[in-house]
Amino acid sequence: MFGCLGRLGCLMVIVLAAAVGWLTQDSWLPKVKARVMSSESRPTASAAKWEPLTPAGADRARAAVAKLSQKNGPVYVNIGAGDLAAFVLDSILHGFSPAASNAEAMARDDHLYLRAQVSVADLGGPKTLGPLSGMLEGKQELALRGRFEILRPGHAQFRVDEVSLKELKLPSAMIPGLVARIGTSARDSTVADNAIPVRVPAELADLRVGKGRVTLYKAVP
Repeated sequence: MFGCLGRLGCLMVIVLAAAVGWLTQDSWLPKVKARVMSSESRPTASAAKWEPLTPAGADRARAAVAKLSQKNGPVYVNIGAGDLAAFVLDSILHGFSPAASNAEAMARDDHLYLRAQVSVADLGGPKTLGPLSGMLEGKQELALRGRFEILRPGHAQFRVDEVSLKELKLPSAMIPGLVARIGTSARDSTVADNAIPVRVPAELADLRVGKGRVTLYKAVP
């Protein structure tokens, strides 16, 4: 009996609170809506987005690295993915296809993404693409996902873990054959079979990707 009365009491409180909320909604509802809409429309500085590779971006990245080389310079600097790619990764896309165009880069999570329009004929034909070589022709979008890793002063690698061509994801087994033709003169036993060797300034000790940006760390003597 007392349990029933308790439940009825709780129900009456809930009904009363709902009635009060309904009667006073003109005073609080507009404020709640405004706060929600403001939160949804507010842009986030860390949002990942595609950035073009430009000569100006390469210059900005070069200037950022120059700051790291200064004796009293910062320990780290933040730059855009497009600026980094224009500085040290542009040759990768042109390694796939000399006719690569509309190149862009993006930093998302802990990965760097690259994409460009490339000539399918430059990618190695059936030996590299297998059956896909007969399905695609002309210029198509090539997209790469990978991690940038410093191996030693002046040497790094872009370890590719995903490749797509015209939105078709290539099997992982195809990646080593696709990247093996790029940077052959700099390839040695320290470079992974699914990675592309990259020359970097000796001042660069480490590189981290996250929150839509790239952080460069200086080498401390």
